[in-house]
Amino acid sequence: MAEVGISDPAPETESVQEESIESDAETASEAGPADPASPAGTKRRPRLFKRIAPKNLTPEEEQEAERLRRLAARYGTDPTAIVGRVQLSSQYLDLPQSANATATVARVDLPLRGNYLFRFDMPFLKTVDPNRPGATSQRGLSDLAITAGWRAYNTPEYAVLIGALTTLPTADEPGLGFGKYTVGPALATARFLPRWDAFLIGLVQYQTSVGGDPSRQDVSFLSTTAQLNSFWGRHWWTVLNAVLRVDFVQNAKSSMTMEFEGGRNLVGTLGAYVRPGVGIWGRDLPGAYVWNIEVGVRYMFRTF
Repeated sequence: MAEVGISDPAPETESVQEESIESDAETASEAGPADPASPAGTKRRPRLFKRIAPKNLTPEEEQEAERLRRLAARYGTDPTAIVGRVQLSSQYLDLPQSANATATVARVDLPLRGNYLFRFDMPFLKTVDPNRPGATSQRGLSDLAITAGWRAYNTPEYAVLIGALTTLPTADEPGLGFGKYTVGPALATARFLPRWDAFLIGLVQYQTSVGGDPSRQDVSFLSTTAQLNSFWGRHWWTVLNAVLRVDFVQNAKSSMTMEFEGGRNLVGTLGAYVRPGVGIWGRDLPGAYVWNIEVGVRYMFRTF
């Protein structure tokens, strides 16, 4: 995905808040103290991350990577960026056997001290399943999800965020949540692709139940996500997203979904997006679907 017109300079009327977000996304965290053996001003990079980061970037490519990281932070498409967010999204999911669901999620990201991020997701679900005995539909709050992340490595061309996720059994109805407390690690990476002027993003997350209602099924699954994040001019972005999920409670059965997000920066740091998706296999497993469509708005704010 090549960028179109993205090299145009930003207008002078850009808000101070946008500039603050861009500056924070660029300088909030560097990769450690200067290396005495390196040229003046360079940073010593951890050996592991240095090996997997892009190699032999030209000065022009480094500048482009830095600029695109700023855009990704402003648009809210970089999972390694330490940037505040208020987001509201709603999606419709078409499920097997004539069932369907609507999920509305309020998300708040709170950055702290440049390298730490706390995320809160509160979903509201409505499900319709004509095959369920008794009540065929349910609606109400689902499980509250809390994520804590630390950006362990950050350069314009490569960044790594390490975190932990927990969910609480706050669902109003048994069919709207796990009924369990869950915990698990999470990892996010963002790597600049010089040839495509885009970022390759990877997400890995594991969740397992650690308590809750003993009559409810245990939780144990691994989710891996690959994304290609591209930018088109000063206001548009796209994300190609593929999610592979392995459910260990169900004999390690797997599912895969693919989604495409198209979004636009509306004004300042307020943006909107639409994200249709389709299930590739394992459509009857938890977390999968036949097809879906999601719309949302997000407001990004500066770090503190």
